Amino acid sequence: MECFPLSQVIAFLDRRVIPPRFLAEREPRGTSYGDRARRRLDATGLRRHKDAAPAVHSRNAQESERLVAELMGPLAERVRGAGVKTDYVNLLASLAFLRACAPAAWAGLLRAAPPRRSPEEARRLLRRVGDAADEALRSLGILPGLGRSLDRLRPGSYADLQHVIRLSNDLGPEAFRLLLEQYEEHAGLTSSEFFTPRAVTRMMAELLVREEDERLTICDPYMRGGELLTSAVEAVRDAGCPAAPLTVCGTGSHEETLRLAGMHLMLHGVRARLHIGSGAPWNEPGRPSVTADRILLNPPFNARGSALHTKASGQWPYGPPPPGSDHFAWVQDVLGKLNPGGRAAVLMPNNALSSDSRQERGIRRNLVERGALECIITLPAKLFRDTAIPVSVWLLRHAPGRSRQILFVDARQMGVMESRTRRLLTEDDTSAVVRAVESWQLDRERSVAHAGTTGLSATAELDDVRDRDYSLNPADYVAQTVSAGRDADELQTELEDSADMLRSARQVMLVADRQMTKVQRELDFVHGLTGVRELTHWEERPLGALCEVQAGPSPSLIKRTRSTDGNVPVVQPTHLRDRRIVVPDQVMVRHEHAEGTLRKYRVTAGDILCVRTGTTGPSALVEAPQEGWILGSNLLRIRPLDDPAREVLPDYLLAFLSLPAIEEWIRTRSTATTAIGSISVASLRQLPVPLPTWDEQRRIGDQFRSYDQQIVAHRDFAQAVERSRTALAECVMRQAASVVRPKTTRKGQGS
Repeated sequence: MECFPLSQVIAFLDRRVIPPRFLAEREPRGTSYGDRARRRLDATGLRRHKDAAPAVHSRNAQESERLVAELMGPLAERVRGAGVKTDYVNLLASLAFLRACAPAAWAGLLRAAPPRRSPEEARRLLRRVGDAADEALRSLGILPGLGRSLDRLRPGSYADLQHVIRLSNDLGPEAFRLLLEQYEEHAGLTSSEFFTPRAVTRMMAELLVREEDERLTICDPYMRGGELLTSAVEAVRDAGCPAAPLTVCGTGSHEETLRLAGMHLMLHGVRARLHIGSGAPWNEPGRPSVTADRILLNPPFNARGSALHTKASGQWPYGPPPPGSDHFAWVQDVLGKLNPGGRAAVLMPNNALSSDSRQERGIRRNLVERGALECIITLPAKLFRDTAIPVSVWLLRHAPGRSRQILFVDARQMGVMESRTRRLLTEDDTSAVVRAVESWQLDRERSVAHAGTTGLSATAELDDVRDRDYSLNPADYVAQTVSAGRDADELQTELEDSADMLRSARQVMLVADRQMTKVQRELDFVHGLTGVRELTHWEERPLGALCEVQAGPSPSLIKRTRSTDGNVPVVQPTHLRDRRIVVPDQVMVRHEHAEGTLRKYRVTAGDILCVRTGTTGPSALVEAPQEGWILGSNLLRIRPLDDPAREVLPDYLLAFLSLPAIEEWIRTRSTATTAIGSISVASLRQLPVPLPTWDEQRRIGDQFRSYDQQIVAHRDFAQAVERSRTALAECVMRQAASVVRPKTTRKGQGS
């Protein structure tokens, strides 16, 4: 039996945060297994040993994010030189791997001190890192190849590389996961290689792992970045079985990601059996058959060239898949690999739930009738990188006998928008799904009727599924009401709130209308506008002489610093509306990043923002409530110079920049290296700006501000009317909710 110092065990447990559903009474969120172990050591008096001291190198999620952000910042550009970002990520992965798995080699790297610290010595040190990492990989049965990647890096100085090595001393499993995200972003992966989102992998793993599980063999037949297997390992240990013997195996079609997956698993203390394979294991008759107790899979959806179902038809026990579709080939391949009592979680596209294909319908029928299908969970769209395709999780089992019941979970409305194109499932979302499934499993084991969870889950008997022609779409079984489960009191409160909002919006609109009536009586200044070229007292100055023009940060910088628990909004082009900024709620960064890395991109009242790329539209004025927000990547910030010789007022400049002729001027000077044009800071600084007197600027700005206020007031009033109408309709038609309920009326529909 191998033994470890208590300090190393505590350090390992410090990196494992206890999931909310496993927290003991009085344990707050964020408690780690290391915290729990220390308390128990204190209680038993065993913590007298110096080995039991807290681990100084443990890193929580926020610390890991900060560390990876530093390593992927300007330091990355200096060290990679002509190399690509993925080569630099491979360097960081190599260093984390060596620190954890080859301590002697790692200690040698930290001690390296050549007499000449030149770029040539830096490249020699890189070769040393690559050779040591490849040697360690070979000894563990993992495909080598890191040396080739690191050879492409061109560090500008030895000191920078040495700094990277020292920072990497704190790279643990959580930081390695963030490095995999960086790899995915820059590797140019295809849709069949994109990694599975963290929230989805954790949910799938928790759905398969039980506290009583022992001696498990866990497999992923189509590994991407190894994220499903690492989540499964974490789930086994989080369930209270840290010493459970685990056998982990997987097959991948991409050498580099397979290597990274093996390294990540080693950082979790697991030596996995990993193999290179194709995206169609049924077309590889010579490959040894692998069986497992738990299988997690995110297969390639209809990958070109993999749908040649060459197995004999008798080897498709649930029916031959149709040509051109691999969905049900993967399902049957997984079922064929499960040990007795085994279970699997497979991601499937939603079109497989109820497709019209005769062959797919036949396979669905056989899966249902033979008891191989345990549960279907539909997930929201936009969870995956660069695709909005919605997917579902299918829970399968090695069926010892026919089951009479299937659980359906409809989680399509869960999650929050992390960006304009990506949705994120929160911990509360995934915990709700896991609880719904575990509650059903417990009731089933006790032979108790399961009530389901209102609006989220419902059970269906075999007859129910037959009646729906073997549709597996949870929307056909889970009751959804128009009131989204709100009771009469909530609806009444909503109606009263909307009425108050409507009255307030009407008052604001009336004030704006009265102001506009006054403005329209004072339109003499229009003659000055139409005769602008005849007014010699209107000087003309380039915008760059009047204002500071700042382009927004790079998209990668925003991506590195954004956070789901951030509190400083990032202004996006879609937030510029009616020459004002609407409240952003999609991308946030933490206050420390806004004050640090992003400080130069903060906006202040009186700034004017305009779109830099894409369709150029009206500009927008920053007001006091937006003070301190962050400029988005595709925006430009125009800030009037703040000095005694200030020559332009923000309101006047906004009115000028909003003219159609000025928008056209910007469009014609936008360079288009792609289909989307982009105006440069230098070009915009050349924009000629006519300057009336200070009093004229003030009058013009005030009058156009009145127009804008009236536009906003009328839009707000229209929205308030719409909200009031919706609230009234929900109250009046509450009894009509049954029209959107599934026709199923048997037990298990929730209360």
